[in-house]
Amino acid sequence: MATLFVRLPNHVGDAVMTMPALNLLEATGFKLYLIGKPFVGELFEGTNRRFDPIEGNLLDDIKRIRDLAASVKNPRGILMPNSFGSALLFKSAGIQSTGLATDGRSILLEHAIPEPPRMHEVERFWYVAYEALKAMGIKPPYTKLTKRINMKLAARNEAGARNLAAKIGLPKRYAILAPIAKGRHEGKEKYWRHFNELCKPLRDRGIEPVVFPAADEAEAAKAACPDATIYEPTSLGNFAALCEKAAIVIANDSGVSHIAAAVGAPQVTIVGVTDTDRTSPWNEKNVIVGRKGRWPEVDEVITAIDDVLKTKN
Repeated sequence: MATLFVRLPNHVGDAVMTMPALNLLEATGFKLYLIGKPFVGELFEGTNRRFDPIEGNLLDDIKRIRDLAASVKNPRGILMPNSFGSALLFKSAGIQSTGLATDGRSILLEHAIPEPPRMHEVERFWYVAYEALKAMGIKPPYTKLTKRINMKLAARNEAGARNLAAKIGLPKRYAILAPIAKGRHEGKEKYWRHFNELCKPLRDRGIEPVVFPAADEAEAAKAACPDATIYEPTSLGNFAALCEKAAIVIANDSGVSHIAAAVGAPQVTIVGVTDTDRTSPWNEKNVIVGRKGRWPEVDEVITAIDDVLKTKN
């Protein structure tokens, strides 16, 4: 079985959206070695694919990836990110890579794939994988991209979520709220300011609103949603397993919304500044409220929650 190195994107949501593309590559017969930021590795444990982290020091990362590549005859790779740096890392590590002809990096690539027309990011990553196979002279094993990510959870994360739920007394019916979205999009804040106003309506429906913030978001989450039950941070893998069992996940267009989509959770995604045709969660159970340039009103979100709950039931 041939080995293929895959450089994952740096952000959680983007890494999740590569999963259908990775499945396509694996179905071709490749053994995948995933390379990415340390915090995304746990999302891929259920696949039993090897994951090696990059820590951010280019020289150290090159040495470690070069040592890894040296164990493989004629190492080849695929770049999911668009950046020059990702191509430089693989080239310097002795990996002949294929990726999009972006960021002036074509000279570093074995095969430079033309940029596709505007499309959803899941479709874009799929395009990279599909076209890379063709460039390497390999016929893709299938051509249809489904509206499901089908993330495989690691058994330890499923067990970890069960144990955590028992330890903290997590109610049977709970809604995971994700009121924080870091960074800005086109200079604008990416988060909806009214998550706290969802707590009472959820409790009126017999669903406990809970927040599992990232370690560096705990204080911000308490300020944004003080009426919710806010627990201590947990691992990304455990969090994904908790999303899978939730009555509903309500989030900004963020890493959380994509994790929820990956496990097929019923979800409402609240948007106001992002392009839903490019970055909306890849999940048939997802309902989007708002649009670019207009955040939704609270009653719109509550109506969407009811619609999702009715569909689930």
